[in-house]
Amino acid sequence: MINKNTFNKGIVGFDAIIGVNYLNFKYLCLSSNIGFIQKGGSQNVIMTNELGDSIATIKEILKLNYLTINTTFNLKIPIIKFLEPYIVAGPRLDYLIRYKENVVFLKQFEDVGKLSKISYGILLGCGINCTITKFRLGIAFDYYFNINKQVDFVSSSGVTNTIFDKTYAINALIGYKF
Repeated sequence: MINKNTFNKGIVGFDAIIGVNYLNFKYLCLSSNIGFIQKGGSQNVIMTNELGDSIATIKEILKLNYLTINTTFNLKIPIIKFLEPYIVAGPRLDYLIRYKENVVFLKQFEDVGKLSKISYGILLGCGINCTITKFRLGIAFDYYFNINKQVDFVSSSGVTNTIFDKTYAINALIGYKF
């Protein structure tokens, strides 16, 4: 039996990333970034007594904190001198540094080592920058497409446990041009 609704509701996490743009030309540049991103989800767990009667519903929240590294190819579309929309794509790698679950007795993935510590895939995004003298302000939307699964195993009772990662981020950007 496959439960596709495990942690099916997203959480609002946070991220902080620092990066540098290089090989910067009018219509394209490369960007490398390192930082922290929080991923996760929530689900409702129905508690039952020994007769199978429902006695309570608990909201379980899973938070995964990652160190993230990426390099992207940025295609810039300058509209006017100070306003610049762009799209980005490139490889990324995330390493799990902390696992937190609010329902302690349900830590089924951490305790048995079935939670993948490495998450890898492609970063896809778009945004717009506004440059005022040497300062840059902007907003960006990023989608973290994963190639691997966070959890993928079959228990001894034959139950398949699979968790996919669908993460996106909306970020405010602040920069300085050297």
